[in-house]
Amino acid sequence: MWAPIGALIGEIKMCEGAGATTAAVAMAYVCIDTMAFLSLPADKDKQGRAEFIEWCEKYLQCHEDQPYKYRGIDVYGARCALLHAFGTESDYHDKYPDSKKFGYHDGGKHGYDPATDERLVLIGTASFINDVAHAVGTFMQACKEDAGLRARVEARLPQVLATFPVRA
Repeated sequence: MWAPIGALIGEIKMCEGAGATTAAVAMAYVCIDTMAFLSLPADKDKQGRAEFIEWCEKYLQCHEDQPYKYRGIDVYGARCALLHAFGTESDYHDKYPDSKKFGYHDGGKHGYDPATDERLVLIGTASFINDVAHAVGTFMQACKEDAGLRARVEARLPQVLATFPVRA
């Protein structure tokens, strides 16, 4: 039943391993959207900005020596910019001037120097992808420990994309 979550992380890692870094980052945002959907309260059936941000705040953490610590509002803005405009900035950043914009590099250490540009963070994609995978693991552990969360996730898992072998 939980295989689609593992498959999603596998797809992200496959993209990263093949050198398709932008695809891996885009899939990481899709993954967070999916986790936000799975974790919705029982009385909701659609996730939005608030649920994405909440999931990030609860589960997405980076290594303590990173100069930038994830904030849900920043991750959501970066998601919008990449998935909707294939860029660094979207109208979200105009509406929420406190949000930071993400640029990307293929290293591990995030770059953030507020003296140079207080709104720009250079995200180390290797770290971001690893941090998303770790957040999913933390979320899955929370599902094991919280029967209500587990029940909601298990009820929604059939709606998550799954692939099946087809015999010709």
